[in-house]
Amino acid sequence: MMPNYTRMTKPIEYIVIHHSLTKDGKTVDWDAIRKYHMTDPGHRWVDIGYHYGIENVNGVYKIMIGRPEWAVGAHCKENSMNHKSLGICVVGNYDLGLPPEEAMEQLVILCANLCHKYKIPVANIVPHSKYATYKTCPGKMFVMEELRRRVDERLKGK
Repeated sequence: MMPNYTRMTKPIEYIVIHHSLTKDGKTVDWDAIRKYHMTDPGHRWVDIGYHYGIENVNGVYKIMIGRPEWAVGAHCKENSMNHKSLGICVVGNYDLGLPPEEAMEQLVILCANLCHKYKIPVANIVPHSKYATYKTCPGKMFVMEELRRRVDERLKGK
């Protein structure tokens, strides 16, 4: 049975980047995040809050599917960003270290595809902490400028 999502009524203008703040293991942590979002008393959402995730599954970084793109997210309430953005969570704690290159490459591919599809300017790929200033998300070590540069290069190659 499909969850009862709220449909977006505004154009998708941004991509908000998050990290899970957990260690990425070899198991499917995405399912644990989904369960937490749906059962934790502080959340109890209809599904995982993000539209996509990047995760190491058995040694291979994969793009994980969350909410449908047409559904309002539950990843960045500040500035009504849930209603005009897609949320991507890279599983891992990037306060402690850089994201693995394989995870970054999957993130670049996903962001470039979404920017192309929705005509999102690369400058509108933003860290969660830009709006939720009480957080470090997507991590102190995560370099947003590098992500934007690589997405821009990929888009120019299309």
